[in-house]
Amino acid sequence: MKDYKLTKQAFKTLTHLAKDNPKIASSIKAVIMKLREGLVEGESLKGYAAFKKIRTGKYRVIYTLRDNVLLVAIIEKRETVYATFEHLFKKSSMFDN
Repeated sequence: MKDYKLTKQAFKTLTHLAKDNPKIASSIKAVIMKLREGLVEGESLKGYAAFKKIRTGKYRVIYTLRDNVLLVAIIEKRETVYATFEHLFKKSSMFDN
């Protein structure tokens, strides 16, 4: 099982969902655990080959693997996830190689 790390945005979103909609939060946590165990794999993200996306209902989880650590970059609704990801990607040094 891989170690994992959530970005500040992903942690904040998951925390809010746990309070407001525990069923969705539970579903997202289950997907993260499956990713850690290697049971599922998402699709590559266009323009960002190192990142993958996986669907969880109306939400998308964008992640990457760095040194055998699962980095969950963003968790957000489908309508806004890609714009938010691009913004975070450009502003954060966490995604630098």
